[in-house]
Amino acid sequence: MDRSVRGLGVDSTEHMASGYLFVTRYEVIYEAALQSGRYDKNPVTGVTDAKPIYGLPHPSRPILTAGSLRYRGIDREPLGALSVALANVIAKSGVPCEATPATALLDEIELATGREDGWLTELADVQRVWAMLNADQAKFEVIFGKEYEDNACPPAGAQYLGSDAAYFVPDHFSCICDSLFIPRWHGTDLDGTLFREHFEKLNCNGLFRSNQEALDYLRYYLSIDWTERADNFTSIEVYSVSL
Repeated sequence: MDRSVRGLGVDSTEHMASGYLFVTRYEVIYEAALQSGRYDKNPVTGVTDAKPIYGLPHPSRPILTAGSLRYRGIDREPLGALSVALANVIAKSGVPCEATPATALLDEIELATGREDGWLTELADVQRVWAMLNADQAKFEVIFGKEYEDNACPPAGAQYLGSDAAYFVPDHFSCICDSLFIPRWHGTDLDGTLFREHFEKLNCNGLFRSNQEALDYLRYYLSIDWTERADNFTSIEVYSVSL
């Protein structure tokens, strides 16, 4: 199958996409990754500075300092829809699972609107789910994402965070997050050199400053044979939404 990137001159019949998403704050994800011990053996850049490559978790960087890049794209363990009925079925199979008022409401909204993967269309629905999060609001932030060629506009007052190199659905995979911040799937190169030029172009939100930079990174990323393969990668503009 031909693997291509939308926005690089390749025709695509797939629809453009946009919407709101509840994503876990990066500090929460980083701390969990660090505590897991999975990244303890990540290499460092050298003996003199002993800094982890890229933005990967490492015991030598136990906390995120003011100057640390924080990935704020779409691949941040978004809140998922889960009904009480389905949670009970999963729990009976022996897998710990529990729905919350927020996940149950999100499930109702998805069934009514046809949306998926946690994406919502209406700000009013976002506000309803946000209220249901209660104390868990501290773990999440709301973003608005749009494939850069989509005609949707971010809500008034939304702040542009940068452009992610990712696919919108399913599962919000980001080539930035997996290679440069939290390697869950394919990971990155062990010597920290393949993506160094692109990493140094990221802004403080761990995103590219423009769609063109994101597309350039995608073109390079897909030229490497061990990276994620998908035909719906594109540049996704990400905006912070204040409620």
